[in-house]
Amino acid sequence: MSVAQTVLPDERRFRGDLESGAYLLGAALRRWRLLRIGWPHALIAVSAAPRPNAPAEFVLRFDLTGYPQAAPTARLWDDATNTELPENRWPAGTRVSCVFRPRAQWPKPCLYLPCDRMSAEGHTDWPQQYAGEIWKPDSTIAHYLNQVSELLMSSDYTGLCHA
Repeated sequence: MSVAQTVLPDERRFRGDLESGAYLLGAALRRWRLLRIGWPHALIAVSAAPRPNAPAEFVLRFDLTGYPQAAPTARLWDDATNTELPENRWPAGTRVSCVFRPRAQWPKPCLYLPCDRMSAEGHTDWPQQYAGEIWKPDSTIAHYLNQVSELLMSSDYTGLCHA
């Protein structure tokens, strides 16, 4: 049996999307970089604007089960310890903190984004309210990464929250 025969359709689609123009452009602009895939998870580092005492990038651990019909869900990740990133090392800012919400405010282990599978659950108004940001079955991983990248490169991003 060849490797291609053992790859599930959702993984094959994800790997194909890593070759798409939108993903490759973001990678070429150093907005993000793939660290590794261990299906159904992928670790992708997203660059952040330079801020004092803050990292140059944040790692997201994506769960890509059912991709792309099912939206990805992601959380901040500490690649060194292979655990969720401690909250005191999360990005901060007014809008940024709305997406990277502390567990006391948002108990789900995901980013609070319309394109996130877990976050979108129960938000029946989001498809109308955030039509351009919501995940659609023809979306690619670059759609999610662009939203995170825009936040981390914005003037609203102030560095680490030091919770």
